[in-house]
Amino acid sequence: MKVAAEDLVPEAVIGELILANSLVLTCVCDEDNVRKGRFVTATTWENWPPVVHEADSGEPVFGTALKSGNSGDYIPVCIFGIVKMYAGGAVSAGAGVKTDNDGRAVAALASDDGKSGGRALMSASEANDQFIVLVCPDNHGVGT
Repeated sequence: MKVAAEDLVPEAVIGELILANSLVLTCVCDEDNVRKGRFVTATTWENWPPVVHEADSGEPVFGTALKSGNSGDYIPVCIFGIVKMYAGGAVSAGAGVKTDNDGRAVAALASDDGKSGGRALMSASEANDQFIVLVCPDNHGVGT
């Protein structure tokens, strides 16, 4: 029997900040369908505000979209804070997380240097469970 994905924190809204003391930047979407509560990556570092799109598994995480947007839309992105997100699979509390191909949080591996998007503050048992993540992208090893 398949168990349905759980909302592990029903009192919080997906893609919303849990902690008011967070660092949020206004960014511009460079493609359609950036979804609220999903990891985003910076497309280019040469513009202000930063240009972002929903992150794929091989990309470094810039932050988490706090609003859905399409190409050219301005959206708030949490680059440091606590956010309710979707899990992309089983994640243990305390584990480093990165993005899957749908911008969801999955367990990061040692080989994912520079791609971590933060740390799971609670466990998730399967894809699409809703759980709490400390968004704090890993800048180590990133740059020119």
